[in-house]
Amino acid sequence: MEILSNEAVIWFIAGAALLLLEFVIPGVFILFFGIGAWVTALCVYLFEPSLAMQFLIFSSTSVLSLILLRSFLLKKLYKMPDPVVDPDEEFIGGVGECIVDIRPDVDGKVEFKGTSWTASAGTEINPGTKVRIIRKVGLLLEVEPA
Repeated sequence: MEILSNEAVIWFIAGAALLLLEFVIPGVFILFFGIGAWVTALCVYLFEPSLAMQFLIFSSTSVLSLILLRSFLLKKLYKMPDPVVDPDEEFIGGVGECIVDIRPDVDGKVEFKGTSWTASAGTEINPGTKVRIIRKVGLLLEVEPA
């Protein structure tokens, strides 16, 4: 078999095998070694580098593509939402209801999204009053009358 004596063909076949193996083993990981093998096949075809240089090209392009492309592909394949910058942002501006008196010097309770939260305010707020959340500090909501 004369075709298998060509190093570029061997790298190409190895890359194809690695890409097919990605379908068998989940995790979007082996794909990048297949990409590295194909880039190496192209370099071998165009420039005929030494064997040591071929392995250097293979390892560097595989690792580089893994670092640069894996998170992007995982996001696209699994439709992962963009990470929320601040998980407390959903509270700010939300409207809840005071269920226990809140005074400037004494924390009270607010119901927000079906959950009771400890709340503080700069003014007195009586039960039944609608409140707007100004910010969240740990498990404490700072509120004002809505």
